[in-house]
Amino acid sequence: MTEVMSSTEFGGILVRWLSESRSGKASALRDGVRGQARAWGLELKEHADWDWMRKAAALGFIDTDLRADRWSVAPPVLTRLPHGDGLALLTGARTAQIGKRVEEAAREWMELIAVPHLPEAGEAPLPDTLLIQYEDLGTLEEAAEFLSARYVPCAAMQLMELLPQAAPGLESAPPGGSTANTLEKYELRLQRFVPVESDEGDGLYRWRGADYARLTRVRCDGVFHAVERETGIYLELARHCTGAMRWRPESGKGRSVIGRLLVDRYAPLPALHERAAVLCSGFPPSVGKQTRTRAYDNVPRTLAEAIAVSLQQNLTIMPRAVAATSGRTK
Repeated sequence: MTEVMSSTEFGGILVRWLSESRSGKASALRDGVRGQARAWGLELKEHADWDWMRKAAALGFIDTDLRADRWSVAPPVLTRLPHGDGLALLTGARTAQIGKRVEEAAREWMELIAVPHLPEAGEAPLPDTLLIQYEDLGTLEEAAEFLSARYVPCAAMQLMELLPQAAPGLESAPPGGSTANTLEKYELRLQRFVPVESDEGDGLYRWRGADYARLTRVRCDGVFHAVERETGIYLELARHCTGAMRWRPESGKGRSVIGRLLVDRYAPLPALHERAAVLCSGFPPSVGKQTRTRAYDNVPRTLAEAIAVSLQQNLTIMPRAVAATSGRTK
């Protein structure tokens, strides 16, 4: 009888394999996620493979270029969490050598906190989040050197300076040819793409190209421009003056500049914006089933505002939660 392995090891072993492989085709990685899931006895829901890749990229393990069908492992990085009270995150490549050094340091001198990922039903498990407690920056820099990782003071805040502004890309050809019958337009009211017969009116469109690859284009003043799907949705939100982001400060003493960034699920953040938000905590966003939002924790207000401005959003500041006598918040 074949023993089914624990799903808690799935993400770590997959990232180990990616770290040793270094790079490859994104489509092959997608197939690999599903193949490994079958081998481990996991039943994945539709698009769970792409979702795993997206989250792994946001967590800083890999970089992806889906248009070029490529992925590559990110270099190992040790970085402080913003206002993290002495916590740093180890992300990037996790080769066998790095793994051995982490284990050795944890046995002898390093305060390591390994937090397992708890996937929803049908999701592919991610690697454990590795947090390191430190008392002074000198110790943290020494830890990075020992682990053969690059020390970055605060990757989340450094990414804030690199966030691209949401804007149409290069001018592009309109839909046509044999795949014109695949034309769809984004309907903001329905929060999804719907089939249309023609490209009348400005807005966000997508269709299949000659090689049947999905093309996403935004039409502005009658001219089509290349755009990523996530950026295109935010351009549509801006065109209709619709907000999709909120930020609530934490209730703890001295924590008013840190909070939770809430983003509507139908408006996923572009890759770099999401990485900046995720690296504030080292955890993927939690998803509210009833509220239909993605929640990013430990996000400074300055970063939340920068993300919103770069995506042509007006960030809604929610009232600070007030601690009740029972210890809960209201």
